[in-house]
Amino acid sequence: MNNRGQVENMSVLSSISVNDNIARKTEKIFYFPNINQLMRYYYTATPLKSFVSQLSNGHQTPEPSILFDNSSTLQAHVYSSLCDFNNSKKCIEQALHKELSKHGKSATITDLLNKLGNALQNIGDNINAIGHYEKSLQMLRSIYGENTAHPDNAGLLNNLGEAWRNLGDHRKAVSYHEQALHMRRIINGENTAHHDIASSLNNLGNAWKKLGDHRKAVSYHEQALQMMRIIYGENTTHPDIATSINNLGNAWNDLGDYRKAVSYHEQSLQMMRIIYGENTAHPNIAQSLNNLGAAWSDLGDHRKAVSYFEQSLQTSRIIYGESTAHPDIVSSLYNLGNAWSDLGDHRKAVSYHEQSLQMRKSIYGESTAHPDIAKSHNNLGVTWSDLGDHRKAISYHEQSLQMKRRIYGESIAHPDIASSLNNLGAAWRNLGDHRKAVSYHEQTLQMTRIIYGEGTAHPDIAKLFNTLGLSWGKLGDYRKAISCDEQALQMWRVIHGESAARLDIAHSLTHLGITWSDLGDLSKAVSCYEQSLQMNRRIHGESTAHPHIHKLLQLLYYEYRDLGDHRKAAFYSDQATRMKQMLDETERP
Repeated sequence: MNNRGQVENMSVLSSISVNDNIARKTEKIFYFPNINQLMRYYYTATPLKSFVSQLSNGHQTPEPSILFDNSSTLQAHVYSSLCDFNNSKKCIEQALHKELSKHGKSATITDLLNKLGNALQNIGDNINAIGHYEKSLQMLRSIYGENTAHPDNAGLLNNLGEAWRNLGDHRKAVSYHEQALHMRRIINGENTAHHDIASSLNNLGNAWKKLGDHRKAVSYHEQALQMMRIIYGENTTHPDIATSINNLGNAWNDLGDYRKAVSYHEQSLQMMRIIYGENTAHPNIAQSLNNLGAAWSDLGDHRKAVSYFEQSLQTSRIIYGESTAHPDIVSSLYNLGNAWSDLGDHRKAVSYHEQSLQMRKSIYGESTAHPDIAKSHNNLGVTWSDLGDHRKAISYHEQSLQMKRRIYGESIAHPDIASSLNNLGAAWRNLGDHRKAVSYHEQTLQMTRIIYGEGTAHPDIAKLFNTLGLSWGKLGDYRKAISCDEQALQMWRVIHGESAARLDIAHSLTHLGITWSDLGDLSKAVSCYEQSLQMNRRIHGESTAHPHIHKLLQLLYYEYRDLGDHRKAAFYSDQATRMKQMLDETERP
């Protein structure tokens, strides 16, 4: 379990050159001096677009007496587009109240209930969102029939799946998405390639990803991509195909194949640029840039990650405005905070995370309990811990934990709550209170097993065994530490495959070696280090200079020196020295 929140992969954003002229042109397209002017534009543009669309589709439509619509529903749509979700929610509530006063039950009311559910999801109130989706679904079933397969019913089942996924009940999310997929296949045909079916396959991929079954996630995303190519054409460049390629990149990233992830994200970015223009500032291009940054971060190239995140941030600010509070801008700030932490510049990381927190409060509300706000508190806690202020770190982690319990429920087992408990354990360990650390980590392990299943091999459970091994080692109970490290190693091999070369397995071997060394069994320590070294070279390249390889060369030097094997000690010392020189040369500008 990663102490720092995972890098945020956007739903679908290398090097972009945005000169001042392009920025000015883009500003003219997207910028309106105030909300009232923007509303007045949409009051006319929306009904005009609808009228022209009907004419172009061959519908005999009488010319309206006036092309003007200033309804609450239209205002809600504009506010939602601007990420002003609270005002969007208020407008939908006004429209719903008005409609309910005229009709007890209608398709319009079900649509407004669904829209209100979406608005509530956007402000993080997933419990109330579910309530509105269920009311809408119940009303639709009474209109169309309890067992009728209807596109609107399928859409609501899909939305319920997303809301339950946001609440962390991923099994319930899978159930709803499977119902939506089944209904969409009944409507469109079992073997038909249809956009809605592809969308359900994509959402099932995301849900299985959250459950930790990344191979199943890859399978669903591959089915979605194959279907999109049937719909649009094998060699067609289309946003939906680019999105599916992006999602496959995220799924392979979760499986630990970071180079394959980079390849998919580069394909997605290339397609987005063909679609929208090489130098166009577009949300999907910004998101592809962001996801490339995430993949490079996982590969350990944090400078390249920073470059992509900065390009993503620059692109998003051109689109939405330099000082606008927008979720895509927040994600880039958040990811830059993580990347600068990885590079060791924790002051810069704090600055980015504070900007991220402030912007999230601006979007969702100053006192709102929202998962993204809790996430920013979490990362500020981790970064202050990196700076050595562990009491400030504990304060942020406690705020994060308190907020998550407000969101998900005081006694609910949820991955985000488990993450905060784990981070509190790490902070107390850094303060030297290893018994309190063990207590928090054991609570985390217990909760994580409830979430994923007692006998499930899951990455978060494996990471917790690694963490508990570290804490028991600090308490001097090396036998317990070895037991935890061995359980972690065994679980990683179940997850990735017995002979797979994965960083998780390599790190576990290194931890196990350190613990055997602490226990005084230097031969077993050497065996673990050599296995880890061999695996790291398979992962990073036989002759690549990498910090993990350098550390292992140093550890092997120390063990062989203490074993009295001076020839091997000199061999590893020489290799470590040469690699340190190579790493220093790489770091120089």
